[in-house]
Amino acid sequence: MRLPDVKLGCPGRAANGNPVSRIQTIAVTSGKGGVGKTNIATNLALALARSGRSTMLLDADLGMANVDVLLDLHASANLMDVFMRERSLGEIIIEGPDGLLIVPAASGNKYLSELGALECAGIVHAFSELKQHIDTLVIDTATGVSEIVTSFCRASNQVLAIAKNEPASIRDCVAQIRLLNNRNSIGHFHVLANMVLTAREGKELYREILELLGDDHTAVISYAGFIPYDDSLRKAVTSRKAVIAAYPESKSALAIDALARRATRWPRPDFPHGQLEFFVERMLQQNNVEMEVLS
Repeated sequence: MRLPDVKLGCPGRAANGNPVSRIQTIAVTSGKGGVGKTNIATNLALALARSGRSTMLLDADLGMANVDVLLDLHASANLMDVFMRERSLGEIIIEGPDGLLIVPAASGNKYLSELGALECAGIVHAFSELKQHIDTLVIDTATGVSEIVTSFCRASNQVLAIAKNEPASIRDCVAQIRLLNNRNSIGHFHVLANMVLTAREGKELYREILELLGDDHTAVISYAGFIPYDDSLRKAVTSRKAVIAAYPESKSALAIDALARRATRWPRPDFPHGQLEFFVERMLQQNNVEMEVLS
């Protein structure tokens, strides 16, 4: 079962009569663990927040959540409390550095790690009560092609697939893209080469992914660039800080800033196409939107 699609009517308008801008939603995902996905998602979200964009980071790696750990934040509640109806979604949001809003999940929770489509839809609908104005939503998904991963990737405007130059990482990245495309009709992926030694190595990794994908897909595969291997990133993780904050002039921090600038140029949807866009629209308080749920 997949998240039901939601068809929205014409977008609302601001008080001045201008159309309300669409929120950018970026799912950061990977075929396997250990490729730096959460670090990229966290630093990308923070880089966008530091650039002045109202940014929210949703920790959707629901069973192995650690965004709050990476930023040395202490969440008194998380998405599990929302599921248990002990807290509202607005009550669990914490503010990180530079005004970054974070929706924390729970780590090591078997229930959250095995959510199906209907439960994922429940997360989505919980956002309908939020009042914050958000420009960009970054989603740190789990790895692989579970229901949780496919649900959030399908609902996002952009999918950023992380891979590093190891055979298993490349193989699993190819498998994830192929499955998300063939079975879930996701048509565009941005591939980011992480922890590579040179720009050339990053490009070669991207070309290898294209070669292995062959013609057995209908997706557009774009190159999002590379993040160089950098000991500053390891030091930042150890000190529980984002590398762009702890070592802003380091190679990895500068590369993440460049990624954030590129991400701001990625097209926003002319028309929403999924459930996640519905709660994003509600974040913008577009109360004059007509909605029809398609079964």
